[in-house]
Amino acid sequence: MQQVTIELPTTIINALAAYNQEHKVSSSDTVQTAIESFLIAKGYLSKPKKSFHLSPAPKGSGYTDTSINHDAVLAEITLSHKLP
Repeated sequence: MQQVTIELPTTIINALAAYNQEHKVSSSDTVQTAIESFLIAKGYLSKPKKSFHLSPAPKGSGYTDTSINHDAVLAEITLSHKLP
């Protein structure tokens, strides 16, 4: 990895320090993430590809046809659990 030295206004330095202290991350990590997000938004960098992985639930719902009757299953679960 290469190193870059930049000058930042005091307001940004103070905000960066507060963020880093609150989230327990380094300034380097925060700035790297911010620059990466900026370059992705501007189209100069492609989004990193993340693999998609589903892990099976440890306990099933008890339904054998959820993929077909998902609306009915969701309605039944919603009514029985009184979701907020």
